[in-house]
Amino acid sequence: MIVRTSIMKNILFGVLLVLVSLCIVLSAFEIYVRVTQANANNFDIEMWRYARDLKRVSDIPGMGHEHVPGQSGTYMGVPVAINSVGWRDQEYDLEKPNDRIRIMMLGDSVTFGWGAPPEGITSNILESILNRDGPPKQYEVLNTGIGNTNTAMQTAYFLNEGFRYNPDIVVLNYFINDAEPTPSRTQNVLVEHSYAAVFLAGRLDVFMRSYFDRGDWLSYYRNLYAENQPGWVATQQAMRQLVEFCKEQDIHMMVVNYPELHQMSPYPFTQVTERIATLAEGLDVPFLDLLPAVEHEEPHSLWVTPTDAHPNGKAGKLFARRLKKALFENSPSYFIP
Repeated sequence: MIVRTSIMKNILFGVLLVLVSLCIVLSAFEIYVRVTQANANNFDIEMWRYARDLKRVSDIPGMGHEHVPGQSGTYMGVPVAINSVGWRDQEYDLEKPNDRIRIMMLGDSVTFGWGAPPEGITSNILESILNRDGPPKQYEVLNTGIGNTNTAMQTAYFLNEGFRYNPDIVVLNYFINDAEPTPSRTQNVLVEHSYAAVFLAGRLDVFMRSYFDRGDWLSYYRNLYAENQPGWVATQQAMRQLVEFCKEQDIHMMVVNYPELHQMSPYPFTQVTERIATLAEGLDVPFLDLLPAVEHEEPHSLWVTPTDAHPNGKAGKLFARRLKKALFENSPSYFIP
């Protein structure tokens, strides 16, 4: 009996020692990751911090998540401030002034301006260009972009909330991953609070893609547009809803496709662009492809960091100039005196 008790004590002590050692190792690794990776250049960690700090689950059906009004922080080394209604923009009155033309930008992290300072965001640059000549017309370009949203989520926001700001023009800013299914927030202690867990998840994803035939990003993006893919089906349905609503309310609308900036020429996603253009054409809504604005540029010169291909201020300027031209062509009554 005494021997058996002694053995049990040794086993328990061994298990306790292993658990304590594991906690020490994990704590040390957590500290290591926070010190070495939280340097504004690790995309996975910075995007995680942004989601953790500035997002919440939305009460709007179909929207998934939204920004927390009034929150702010620094991500990718640039300041991000969310206004009182959840936009990365200045404050706007719900009632539009009589002398203003309002353009509402719907979109994801590209529209939001991920990694770009305020002066490098396409919507801010467009507003500055449009107002360069001063009165009689003044233009407001409202940036409602939210990272990691898709067309269905953006449409849900506009139909439930955004339309109340009475935009004259709605620009659906489309990026190739907008055909992904609507994400849901994972309620997990490690995912919510651990830098190390986020870092390891990112490395695991790279490992799986490299050695276990999980598929590269070229294949991933193209496969989003296979027939009957749920995200693509939802995208088409949402775009139809948005177009129908805008026509009923006499709101001008335009679909704008932003290129994936890793490779400009030859561009690997022309078939995807054609599918979006065909969808817009079938809905009788103007379509603008922004690839010609940047196709002759060196790709890395358009990125916010050497490892993050979100558009920087240079790309924002090129996009804004092309957007202005398309707006004048498709909605001349709002731009030509």
